[in-house]
Amino acid sequence: MNAWKTLVGATALAVSLTTQAATLTPVIDSFTLTDLLDNNEVKVVEIRSDEKAYLKQHIPGSVYIPYGEFRGPKENPGKLPQLTKLAATLGSRGIDVSDSVVIVHDGVTTTDFGAAARVYWTLKSVGFESLAILNGGFRAYQKDGFDLASGQTAVSSVTPELAFNPAWYADTAEVEKQVSGEGSARLLDARLDEFYAGTAWHDAAARPGILPGADQFAFEAFFDKNTPLLKHADEVQSIVAANNLNQPGTISYCNTGHWAATNWFVLSEVAKVSDVKLYAESMVEWSALNRPMENVPTSVQFAILKTKKWFNSLVN
Repeated sequence: MNAWKTLVGATALAVSLTTQAATLTPVIDSFTLTDLLDNNEVKVVEIRSDEKAYLKQHIPGSVYIPYGEFRGPKENPGKLPQLTKLAATLGSRGIDVSDSVVIVHDGVTTTDFGAAARVYWTLKSVGFESLAILNGGFRAYQKDGFDLASGQTAVSSVTPELAFNPAWYADTAEVEKQVSGEGSARLLDARLDEFYAGTAWHDAAARPGILPGADQFAFEAFFDKNTPLLKHADEVQSIVAANNLNQPGTISYCNTGHWAATNWFVLSEVAKVSDVKLYAESMVEWSALNRPMENVPTSVQFAILKTKKWFNSLVN
């Protein structure tokens, strides 16, 4: 965390073309984005999974930054990226903290939205104040019939100064306080039923299970059925109220801080619930540290589950 609390600048030296920063709502549609681009009010970062597909077709003026640039290593993907490296990456794409930034995911699955939410959380945590996610991602923009560009977008490098703000972050030590009963935060598991039940786990996790005393609310409930489109804000508010999710002091977690980023985003940014935090490293780190867990299968059950998982990987 020390690197994230230090003020740094990227190594790029050139100055980017300026934009007139817009005031953004957390979620926007393709039509709003097009108007903002026409007025030179935003910069667009595409975090799509395939750079070749981006080079073939992308939103005009957008830059490409792989999602992995905002994540930790394979053994702990929820870990915060090195701040100096992130600053250099953003700076090389012409992205500065004063910019209004729209994040664009693939738009194929609900999990894609989680990637955008994690990037949104990361950028907000390092000083960006004007952010939005394109609802439906690139596929929605494409389906809406707007013009697309190809090739690399020419940019001028900048030197962003990033400083980590822990207001929206819960580290393992803070989670330990909640688990031990020393805190009053609500632990909210964003994963699907099989993960919460302890019959599924991330490949990088030491074992299945949940944080002791955690409640569950699967992130997929906030989306239209079988689409990556987040429900309208009014409907989101109704879901939050109906499921008693409007509790200040919630800590959202999952396997690697990806699905949990969706719950954090919806509660903090859309529903405006106060003091919602993301346990970025989530169950991968917690299980690796051998911290107490519930819904953990017995050693025999775990052996059977691992055998089934291995067999399914061969079949699929």
